[in-house]
Amino acid sequence: MLRACVVSVVVLLSCTVAMADEVILTDGTRLIGQVQKLYEGKLTLKTELVGELAVDVAKVQGISTETPVTVQMKTGERAIGALEYTSQTGQRILAEVPGTMALKLGDVTAMWLPGQVSPEVAELQTRLAKAESPWSLRLEGGVDGQTGNSERVALNGRAEVRRTTERERLLLYGQVRFAHENHEDTVREVLGGVNLEADINRRWFGFAKLELEYDKFENLDMRTTASAGLGYFAIREPDQELKFRGGVGYQHESFRDGTSDDQAIAELGMDYRKELAPWLLFKHATTYYPTFDDIGDYRILMENAGEIPLGTGKKWKLKLGVRNHYNSEPQTGVERLDTYYFANIVCEFG
Repeated sequence: MLRACVVSVVVLLSCTVAMADEVILTDGTRLIGQVQKLYEGKLTLKTELVGELAVDVAKVQGISTETPVTVQMKTGERAIGALEYTSQTGQRILAEVPGTMALKLGDVTAMWLPGQVSPEVAELQTRLAKAESPWSLRLEGGVDGQTGNSERVALNGRAEVRRTTERERLLLYGQVRFAHENHEDTVREVLGGVNLEADINRRWFGFAKLELEYDKFENLDMRTTASAGLGYFAIREPDQELKFRGGVGYQHESFRDGTSDDQAIAELGMDYRKELAPWLLFKHATTYYPTFDDIGDYRILMENAGEIPLGTGKKWKLKLGVRNHYNSEPQTGVERLDTYYFANIVCEFG
């Protein structure tokens, strides 16, 4: 019985491997899984252990699939058939029409599974869906308090209005942070602004932004920051996005003691978004504002947050995160680093 069980397990494992697609990289590495698509120089492979992998086609030596796939060439021609790669025959597609033929992966512009639309059509459908409802509203807020030996209440909230079209992204936002302890204010901040991004092509975009900030305990009556520049999408996928931006701008600060400061500044930033799981979205943003007059005078803004859906829909979410604001040359009596943690309820419309 033991021997029979072992043989059965080996047979099952062999069948599992046999039914999987195989991708061989130029360095000899073999990846086992199911080919999902090839688009814009990336081959997507679904694996059991790590989920979906995106591999540069330039690093792929050959592909073998158990089931037919649709292949589109640079010439616009299409063929349907299973892929086969051996060191003797090279890369081939086993198509009924026009028949088995040699295939150069560098000549393939797209590949997808039977019964699915092409990646170009899928991307167009996503853009059209966004175009149907370009406006959206997002509200988030959190409150915590304490009574007894000390009386404390803290509130933070943010509102965002977005307009997203095929080539532009407009964001209007405002946020507040307030804390009151033992009958005295301990935090009072108000922030608002507008940010516009316009695509030059799929990777490059231009941006312009304006931000206004008030902070009672930073002795700041008003900080006005205006900047513009260029950005680049290093990753731009539905479940993952990484972009960098850089530009120049102007900053005006007026303080409660009657003084003011005007500076020409640069802006360097990074934004990252990743769907780690169907129930977890991770976001990171960092912005660095150095001044041109003094390289040691700068501000850094950073936020890390995770969002978890509440219930089966996507309208309500729980957002947990931390924000950091570092000012290398703050006013007298003000700390350089301001860090706070938050747990907010989020509601999205549109």
